[in-house]
This record gives sequence, C-alpha cells and structure tokens, in this order.
Amino acid sequence: MKSGKDLNRREVLGALGALGVAGMSSSASAGERADALVIATKADRQEYGRLKDLDLDDPKVLARQKEMPVGKIGDITFGRLMSGSNLISMNMHARDLDYVSALATHYNTEERVLMTLKLCEEHGVNGIVLKNHNFKRFRLSKYWDEWGGKMKWLADVITTDINKYEQLLEEHLELGASAAYLWGGASDIWHHQGKQGNIVRAYEIMRKYNFPVGICAHRLEPIQFCEKEGLKPDFYMKTLHHDRYWSAHPSENRRFIEMFEKESPDHAEYHDNMFCHEHEKTVEFMKDVKAPWIAFKVLAAGAIAPRDGITYAFESGADFICLGMFDWQVRQDVEIAVKAIEKSKNRKRAWM
Repeated sequence: MKSGKDLNRREVLGALGALGVAGMSSSASAGERADALVIATKADRQEYGRLKDLDLDDPKVLARQKEMPVGKIGDITFGRLMSGSNLISMNMHARDLDYVSALATHYNTEERVLMTLKLCEEHGVNGIVLKNHNFKRFRLSKYWDEWGGKMKWLADVITTDINKYEQLLEEHLELGASAAYLWGGASDIWHHQGKQGNIVRAYEIMRKYNFPVGICAHRLEPIQFCEKEGLKPDFYMKTLHHDRYWSAHPSENRRFIEMFEKESPDHAEYHDNMFCHEHEKTVEFMKDVKAPWIAFKVLAAGAIAPRDGITYAFESGADFICLGMFDWQVRQDVEIAVKAIEKSKNRKRAWM
C-alpha cells in the first residue's frame, strides 16, 4: 500500500469514490445519496460534524487562515489560491476517460460540496468561482445560511448572447455574488467572430453595478484587445499552463477556436487537452498588465502535477490561481501554493 504522499490523484479519487458508492443503491434519491456518502465511514461522519460546527471566527482557525497570502481585487481581499467550480459542475475535462464524470457525480454530493467549501475556508481559500446552475444542482445557499460560511464568490456569467447578458448577471447577483466576469468562452468566440464590440458591451454592463469586474479568456487575443481599447477591469482571468505534458498536441496543430469545436480522436489534434496555447507569449504580455491576474487551468485539467503547475503559475506572474479541488486535495494544494508564493517573491511581474 502506498503512503498518502505517494498516491497520485487518480488513485485517491478512485479509492474515495469507491467508499462513497459502496453505501448507495442505484435507485437512491440525490438527498439519500448525499447522506449515504457522508456516513459511509466513521471518519466521514466525524469530519462532516467537525466542519459543519467549525467556527470560522475561532482564533485557531483565524491563525490557520492567515498562513494563506492574500491580495485585493477591487476592495475585496482574497486568498491567492481560489477554488474553481468545474468539479461541482461535473465539467471534468477528462479527455477519453468517460467514467470520470460519473465517478465525480457519485463522490461530490451536496453534503460533500458543503464540506469542501468549509475546508477551503478553514485553510484560507476564501474565494470561489460559481455559476447560477451550481445553485440549481446543489442547495449551495445552505453553506452561508446553515454552515456559517463566509466564502466570497465570483460569478461566471455563461452566455454568448449579449442581449441576455444583463439578465443573467442580475440572477447571479441575486444569488449573492461578490464580483463577476465575462465568461472566457464568450470572449474567445466573440473575438474569433469579429464581434469584439460585445466584449466592450459586457464590460460596460458589469460596470453599472457596484462590484469588482473582470474579463476572462482562454486565448490571449481578447486580453490584448481589452488592453488596446483601454478597458480597465478590476481583474483578468487567463489560462496559464506550460505544454510539457503527454496529452498536449503539437503546437503546429493548434487552432484558435478548437476547444469550442468537436473533439478529435486523433492524439495530434485537440481532444479536450489544452487550455493555454501560447504560454510563453501569455507570460510575456501579462508582465506589463497592471490589473490583477487570476490564472486558471494551471494544471491543464489534471495533466500537470500540482507542485509543477502551481509553482509555474506564480513564478510566471499570476497574482491568484483558481484551482478545482476535491476535499482531499485542499490541504495539499494550499501547502504547495503557500510555498510557491514564497519562492516567487522575486519574480519578474510585480505582485498585484
């Protein structure tokens, strides 16, 4: 049996997923599945109770949270490690591993998600990206209403219809969002279609409200457009990861809009495997950008080891990183992030 330090993420997820599934019947309702998972083991029961009762204002908890370096976006202070939400949206980016979404669905029940949020806050991860459909899938308001949660969340407003943008934005604000940003898919697609004016319109719509405003993109070109146009978002979200991993396809085969097209079965073409096409160019351009930068997809959706991806992102200029985390990954990722930030003190891009 390997030690916990030696287990890789796939092995741990498989083992933990099996524990949860063992106590469940195929006909169980969503609520029953959550209860079955939470009480699957004595350790689960204890951790569930500990986290639900955890007082985030306890001096010991506050001391632990302070170990996480922080920065400001607008007037909000965030830990430099943020949580993503793909793991509760079941957007796994699993390439050809078809079982992964089903496994994650069985593991990340509503109760498990609430436990993960509290664990994040315990360790200083006080920000998360969320979408309105996350609140439809899970009763996430319970986290703030019943669990004593204080997590601030950034709204990922997903649409490519600019005429629906403000309505969707307001839906997120009514759910409690503290900040919002233009979905990266919209930025990429509009730029590719020559509809850059929609990026400006979305920015102007968000600016009507009193909260931090961001622009997100997978491609660098929309960010370059915003800088050229003189837009002043409170933050950018831009993918960042190197391409030194096995499933990365050759640079000569990379196309602008490929991640929004049908995936190829050819390993030499895009197959849900790459999210930052030109990482060196991204690092070079962002070096002179004055707005805070939240880097996401820093592990290339699990293809890059956490220590490698997190360290590369902070050393390369990211001010914050957004990382999807299962509960059993939180402590390790926080530890890696804290050490990577310390190691990156003298990086070329000034901290924002």
